[in-house]
Amino acid sequence: MNELVEKVLNTKLIDMDIITINKNDPLFPKALKAIGNDCPERIYALGDVKLLESENTVAIIGSRKASRSGNSAAYTLAVRLAKEGAVIVSGLALGCDAAAHRGCLAAGGKTIAIVATGLDLTHPHENKPLQEEILQKGGLILSEQPLGTKANPTRLVARNRLQAALSQRVIVAECPEYSGTMHTVRFAQKYGKKVQSVFFKAKNEMNSGNRYIVEQGIGEYIE
Repeated sequence: MNELVEKVLNTKLIDMDIITINKNDPLFPKALKAIGNDCPERIYALGDVKLLESENTVAIIGSRKASRSGNSAAYTLAVRLAKEGAVIVSGLALGCDAAAHRGCLAAGGKTIAIVATGLDLTHPHENKPLQEEILQKGGLILSEQPLGTKANPTRLVARNRLQAALSQRVIVAECPEYSGTMHTVRFAQKYGKKVQSVFFKAKNEMNSGNRYIVEQGIGEYIE
């Protein structure tokens, strides 16, 4: 099948109602302007752009290859915080990100997925149904990448700064010390955001990043 035809057939989520928000537009989030030189010139939005005005946004992030406990922590926290009125921010990745989005939706909350692709693509492809559900339930998909842009390591790291910037606080559900998740943590530090991590009684490599955050004075354990 022709690649373009296949993409069109597989892209039912969009109806192509994508909004381009330039830096000088009144809709452009103040939280992004606040990060100075790290601020993108424009962002692309699909869904409820009013969520960008929320003053209660919490990023829940973690490893793509999280343990069952890590995914459970992300899901449970998202349920709790969504019921308290928080907008849950994450990156639509496998593992903790997906668990956080799903927990928020299960609680009837609103969630923002910040992605590293153009909004006509889904990365990873396995999360396309989740992307659809986020939109169907009044959430928002956000990107700084134009249509047709595929994810790569550089864009994924860049995406992480937007997660940190748009959130009042960043919670790590589970991650190793040397993990892509730590990029978001470092951006949160840079932007002066509160950082928290989940405490695990059983110490292992999968949650070594959680301990590192506290031991290095970057953040605290969440109760």
